[in-house]
Amino acid sequence: MAAPAPRKGRPKAVINPDSCTGCEVCIAVCPVDCIDKQAGPMAESPMFQSVCVIDQPKCIGCWLCEKVCPWDAISMVPPQEVPVPA
Repeated sequence: MAAPAPRKGRPKAVINPDSCTGCEVCIAVCPVDCIDKQAGPMAESPMFQSVCVIDQPKCIGCWLCEKVCPWDAISMVPPQEVPVPA
């Protein structure tokens, strides 16, 4: 009997910080509470003080955040393509 093929895993949500406005819509719909806010790349600008970030290990790939984001700042990517934080 052959060994089963390794599971590829569910897609993961990735937020583009250049498009995220920190509106928190994604935070409100996340069923596993894996999205939070942090200081954004333009923190000195009063309009863009924060962006949302995703705790990748907690993300279950449900697609809800991508569907509700009014700024199209969230994409679902295969787990092997999730960027590793520097």
